[in-house]
Amino acid sequence: MLILILWGVLGLMLYFVEPEMVKDLLVPGLYLPFFILFLPASALTLAVILGNSRRGFILALGISALLILKVYRLDNWLNFFLVGGIVVTVDRYLSA
Repeated sequence: MLILILWGVLGLMLYFVEPEMVKDLLVPGLYLPFFILFLPASALTLAVILGNSRRGFILALGISALLILKVYRLDNWLNFFLVGGIVVTVDRYLSA
């Protein structure tokens, strides 16, 4: 139920709130309210899909990191592979 509420609030925010209103809250250039809602929504969704809350949270952090890089226009293949490598490394380290 919490997953549906978080995705619903995120969808309502995307539909009703102008992006320029939330663009510079606390961190310049970053849409912080979006990421505050996106991270737990995606983490809980991925935890249900993967059946492991730790892996869901780590993967959600990786996706959020890639989206933040995209906001700052730093998205390229090298950063994609570096973030992916960090996610895989942290998951393997915590599994051992």
